Amino acid sequence: MEIETPPPEKEGQIGLEKFLNAVVVVSAKDGRKFRGKLTQYDEHMNLLLEDAEEISGEGQTTKHKLILLKGGNVSAVST
Repeated sequence: MEIETPPPEKEGQIGLEKFLNAVVVVSAKDGRKFRGKLTQYDEHMNLLLEDAEEISGEGQTTKHKLILLKGGNVSAVST
């Protein structure tokens, strides 16, 4: 009996397609968190969030219609 393994990811794929159009929480390297609907991303892990909330380290929140997060500043993405 053969065990099926998932196909290897193509070069440039970062595995975020399952999070598209879902609400995600993105942690930035400076300690801030962003919660919003992930609408687009690219191979550099630049993320576009719609109807987002920025949560600072002190717990203050700021609402944004659209946020572009540069991939180099992203430390984690979760649902």
